[in-house]
Amino acid sequence: MKSEEKSPSLIKRVLEQVRNGRVKMRPKSYFILRTILVVLIVCLVALFVLYLVSFIVFNLRTSGVWFLPKFGFGAMGVFFRSLPWLLIVIALVLIIVLEVFVKRFPFAYRRPILYSVLGIILLAFLGSFLIAKTPFHPELFWRAREGRLPMMGGFYGGLGLPKLADVHQGIVIGITDEGFSIETPRGELLTVVATSTDIQENDRVVVLGKRDDNRVEAFDVRKVDDEFDIFQRRPHRPMPWSR
Repeated sequence: MKSEEKSPSLIKRVLEQVRNGRVKMRPKSYFILRTILVVLIVCLVALFVLYLVSFIVFNLRTSGVWFLPKFGFGAMGVFFRSLPWLLIVIALVLIIVLEVFVKRFPFAYRRPILYSVLGIILLAFLGSFLIAKTPFHPELFWRAREGRLPMMGGFYGGLGLPKLADVHQGIVIGITDEGFSIETPRGELLTVVATSTDIQENDRVVVLGKRDDNRVEAFDVRKVDDEFDIFQRRPHRPMPWSR
């Protein structure tokens, strides 16, 4: 009964505010356009999150940081120091922005915020790992190395793939008296001083060691056995959108 008594008074107050100009009536097209805009923003942010997280995975694999846990607990400090924290923070901020916009939709705002956040993170990681298995980033990386990526070349060669002090990934191009020589994904030639005897030419390795110019004093070397191979440069094929 109380709710029925309050309803007329509530309606009366709303009508009074409309008459006084405090509440403006908006056409239906306004809400449709606003919904379309929110959907577009969500799609753009989601695509950029997928790109950025997949690039972080590509970054870790190309730099060799991805394989550091194989070196044991002692390498975990180097692993965390070598993570691209700036890119990770940007990705987390974008996920938060995406959550803010997603909460505008009925299927999200009625559920606890933790569910939607975990759902967004899960979809971001699944989608990013699927992208990471394609030649998308390696193709852009090699385009940048060959000077055919004017807008994003600096990203793939600078901020995105920073030089690491203690982690060196490369393909063995020769055996020396002191150890072996490698070529890194950046095209640098490094001489590795190591006592390991089971390294052969064309092996893909990750080296932990201090670098002095182009010489690395290795204190651990591991072969890499992974389907991802940035060194396997295939003949140039045009990207789908450039045909």
